[in-house]
Amino acid sequence: MNIVIMAGGKGTRFWPRSIASMPKQFLPFHSDRTLIQETAARFLNLVPGSRLYVAAPNCYQPLLAEQLPDMHPDQYIIEPEQKDTAACMALVASRFLEKGDDSPIVFVPSDQYVADEQPFLAAIEQAVAAAGAQDAIVTLGIEPDRPETGFGYLRTSPAPLDTMKETVEMPPGVLRVVHFLEKPNAERAAQLIREPGMYWNSGIFVWRPSTIARCLQRYQPLLWNGLQTHPRDAAAAYALMPALSIDYAVMEQVQTLYCIPVRCGWDDIGSWAALGRHLTPDSGGNIRHGDAIVLPEATGNTVFTDRQTLIIGVHDLIVVSTPHGLLVCPKAEEAKLKTWLAHIRSD
Repeated sequence: MNIVIMAGGKGTRFWPRSIASMPKQFLPFHSDRTLIQETAARFLNLVPGSRLYVAAPNCYQPLLAEQLPDMHPDQYIIEPEQKDTAACMALVASRFLEKGDDSPIVFVPSDQYVADEQPFLAAIEQAVAAAGAQDAIVTLGIEPDRPETGFGYLRTSPAPLDTMKETVEMPPGVLRVVHFLEKPNAERAAQLIREPGMYWNSGIFVWRPSTIARCLQRYQPLLWNGLQTHPRDAAAAYALMPALSIDYAVMEQVQTLYCIPVRCGWDDIGSWAALGRHLTPDSGGNIRHGDAIVLPEATGNTVFTDRQTLIIGVHDLIVVSTPHGLLVCPKAEEAKLKTWLAHIRSD
């Protein structure tokens, strides 16, 4: 197997701590190591360093060299621009096929949290075995423990349906994904977690380069044909490629997607609210980092600050102060942060 850490995200939802020149995957949040360093260390428990790769845009190469000094530059798969996960996986697959390596690739985001690594890595190995034996895509499905609105969901079936001609036999414990569900609202999320065979979409996918090529040729030919037309010029290829997530480009359409359920204390560190789940609150339920003074009359706030900050009589706010900006936002409105930042920057 090969492990590819996808590190091309902009980390917009962690503004103003995360900015374009230093996105969240290169920052520490809940330990002394950055998120990408934690991800690399986790998978070095599974594969030798020579099997670990990072896919990232060209602008992040200096950060990769600084934070992953033991990784050879040949293990960087450099994108000419940020065009989401489908383009990233297409480029990675083409590079491995060029050198004749069709081993299963484990694509993992660079910013996830795993409390219990043993069952997590065991599930990865199981997924690799399943993807290597069949022309299939295997993902990890996280057993939900709350009605989460920040994740997509996977509806699964214990066995292939006879009507689905493309399905293949899988070993016990590997479920077939029958439906991809987008991030739900709170009411819908509460319904979904009561449904048997429902899991969070981890965003971790295991498939062979040849399987990636086959799926993209069928479902997103523009993503694959550009790389074949310009095999030595990634910039020219990317200019022809749409910016799509792999979920939308392939996973919502393909019928050979399988799921291995796992419970491992997994979380996607994608927002200030998510980070708060992994830090210890004070007696008032406030998460504090930096020189923050939160009086007893203030409860349920998340405060990250680079200067002395006094919080009085407010509840359930996110307050973040850095040299790059100041954020004051009700927790319930955090999902709008990315949209508003895009709106402001477009102006």
